[in-house]
Amino acid sequence: MSIDPIFVLAMMGTAVFALSGAMAAARQELDIFGFIIVGLAPAIGGGTVRDLLLGAEYVFWVNDLSYIYVASAIAIIAFFQVHRLDGKRYALLTWADALGLALFTIMGTQIAVDQDLHPVICVMMGMITGTFGGMLRDIICNEVPFLLQKEIYALAAIAGSCAYLLLIYLGLDDQGAMVIAMATTFIVRGLAIVFSWSLPPYRPKGSS
Repeated sequence: MSIDPIFVLAMMGTAVFALSGAMAAARQELDIFGFIIVGLAPAIGGGTVRDLLLGAEYVFWVNDLSYIYVASAIAIIAFFQVHRLDGKRYALLTWADALGLALFTIMGTQIAVDQDLHPVICVMMGMITGTFGGMLRDIICNEVPFLLQKEIYALAAIAGSCAYLLLIYLGLDDQGAMVIAMATTFIVRGLAIVFSWSLPPYRPKGSS
């Protein structure tokens, strides 16, 4: 029985995004049900929006409950173990989110490419898959989403999606292109985290 590497990456993305949701739930001191809901938000939110926009008959997790099971299990485990991470929760949330962003962005791009959509739409679907779940998580927790802050977040997703499309155009095999594009997304986001890179925010005239 062969193991589908795409499915493995999907489960990894689900797990790390669910972990980021659990860390956000811990910051808000939610109960175990809150952990599960906030864990599910980033794990399935972006892909759900993508599938709805692409007119899928069913969103992906309706046909495969593995996503629900994995995300819920991670959230429940985190509820009982997160106390061991006092002082490190935000860092874990940030890096788990960065890894989930990298995995889900490129998987979303690949799904759009497989449907022979325009490259611009492919990039948009990748960005939506990678970022909208995290945005939903932050909104539930009454926080300004990474996507809407001056953080280099959506830009990292766009960079990874464009890298994937370029590599496919140049003839690289799909799995190799996915790995390099995921690494591109993670590196761009990681560098932004480490060096506090950000986009310039709007400032009204006359403000200092």
